Amino acid sequence: MKRLPTLTESQRRALLVLEWVLLIGIVGYTVWSWQSPKKTKEVTRERREWYRAPVLQFTYAEKEREVETFPFDPNTADSTTLLRLGLSPWQVRSIYRYRAKLGRYHTPEDFMRVPNLTVEQWDRLKPFVRIAPQFRYVEPARRKPAQQEAPVVYEPREEKEVTQQESFPRQTKIAYGQTIDINTADTTLLKQIPAIGSKRAARIVAYRNLLGGFVAIEQAMEAIEMPDTVLKYMSCLPIPIQKTNVNKLSVQQLMKHPYLNFYQAKAIFEYRRNKGELHAIEELERLESFKPTDIDRLKPYIEF
Repeated sequence: MKRLPTLTESQRRALLVLEWVLLIGIVGYTVWSWQSPKKTKEVTRERREWYRAPVLQFTYAEKEREVETFPFDPNTADSTTLLRLGLSPWQVRSIYRYRAKLGRYHTPEDFMRVPNLTVEQWDRLKPFVRIAPQFRYVEPARRKPAQQEAPVVYEPREEKEVTQQESFPRQTKIAYGQTIDINTADTTLLKQIPAIGSKRAARIVAYRNLLGGFVAIEQAMEAIEMPDTVLKYMSCLPIPIQKTNVNKLSVQQLMKHPYLNFYQAKAIFEYRRNKGELHAIEELERLESFKPTDIDRLKPYIEF
């Protein structure tokens, strides 16, 4: 310490304390290494010896399973029976899954679907596969020979009577020059028009109810596709039209009318919310969603 004249007294004392701490640590580690057993070195040495040791082959004596062969039904055989036949456990599980998901084995050849079934196993088991009658496919009955069939005697008179009883009367159609009012006719009357059946008649009536009534016979063509010839058998007498109040209905209710789509119904709703109720059909002309043709079609069917 005397050789360090540049250090202050406090620095010299600190350096002296550090020297004593290092000295005590060295002495303590030396004493501990002498007294404690050398476990770390022994464990390291044992691990090295274990890695260097030769690998020994271990075999376990297992009694070879005896394979039996006897008649069996793959639809009802349990796991014990299938194992006795020489099938592996995972093949037995596959058979159980097949029976649970895909049904039953209907023919002996269906048993070939067992996964990894070897040729030796199939040749050995094929003669002993038995399918119960309730699991087989239904075979169509064979026709009897012609000589065994009993002769059939036809009686024209009785056949004619049965035909008349079972026949349905044809729908009568109106003649050319006659017309049917499409505003008041039901489906029975509409079916009297040539080229109109039950489906077309029902669609015309349903479309008429959605509209609120027809104002022209051409509107019937909007209900369903039909030939133009049906128009000459139709007439349209004026009736009170059921009108739609555009100031009281919601968007969904307005869309139910055949002449209003979603965008037009929404435009009416937005106009009412921003500017108030509509008072005339001319106000619809200000909306971009409406064309002049749309407004002409709507005139008979809306009110304010």
